[in-house]
Amino acid sequence: MMSDNLPLSEMEIRLLRSFQVLAEQGHFGRAARALHLSQPALTKQIVLLEDEVGAALFDRGRHGATLTPVGELLAADVGPLLRHADGVLERVRRAARGDTGELRLGFGVATRLLVPRLVSRFRRSHPLVNVSLADMSSPDQLDALERGALDLGFVRLPVDRPMAIVPVLEERLVLAVPEGRRAELAKRRPESLADEPFVEIAPSRSSSLHANVLRVCARYGFRPRVVQSATEFFTVLALVAAGMGVAIVPNSVTTSRVEGIAYLPLSIPEARWRVGAVWVPDTRRPVRDAFVAQLREDLARSGTPTGRGGGPRP
Repeated sequence: MMSDNLPLSEMEIRLLRSFQVLAEQGHFGRAARALHLSQPALTKQIVLLEDEVGAALFDRGRHGATLTPVGELLAADVGPLLRHADGVLERVRRAARGDTGELRLGFGVATRLLVPRLVSRFRRSHPLVNVSLADMSSPDQLDALERGALDLGFVRLPVDRPMAIVPVLEERLVLAVPEGRRAELAKRRPESLADEPFVEIAPSRSSSLHANVLRVCARYGFRPRVVQSATEFFTVLALVAAGMGVAIVPNSVTTSRVEGIAYLPLSIPEARWRVGAVWVPDTRRPVRDAFVAQLREDLARSGTPTGRGGGPRP
């Protein structure tokens, strides 16, 4: 029964715990009360354990129950054995609640400030969870989710794959221009930007964003004349501030402290989109589910709707 290689069953743990209490109390009546059992039920458990061991564990007498030599051997080991079993059960329960394990999150430029705040709060309530973050484009996140490399991603909506979705925020594109040209460019129609040199975020950095910028420019009737690409938004903004050209960037990057930049709005619908938390819904992952529950609480507290999106919901 107590093999070093096999875990204890729930029944074995119950019998051993009853044995331990009876060994400590030395009396069936007192032990039964401590265990919240009837005395016949406790007697039956001890008989079952003795049958499993193949020897008597207690000598029964008018004054109580005393350990036999075999019982003394078991009593010497039962304490550490039960503490180990309790530890294993507690670790399993924590994992089932999502209190321990690993959480792999993907995010993009629109959520580069939001996701760290969410993770910081989640770590305070789940300190035993190891959280890893991957800065990825929306298509790359969706691919990673489908092959099991991510647990949850924050991607551009809508998505055309069978994902569970919680809409999180709205993002929009703005025109970054040199501060000295703000007044001039603010008076011009967007269609006239065809004559301007553009600085772009490289397609390798975010293919979905690059495609969105091209759609916006096409809506205004031109294709941007790109004079420089960069893989980091800070570099793009620094090049604009230096007068190399203008750039169409997500509004979320305007929090970067780059002097000499002004931002002008783009009013067409193509310049706006929604971002949502998405995950593969066909498997239950307690840690991910705990993170989603916290995300829903945060969105409800901030008044952000969470029940609508372009795909199935859990």
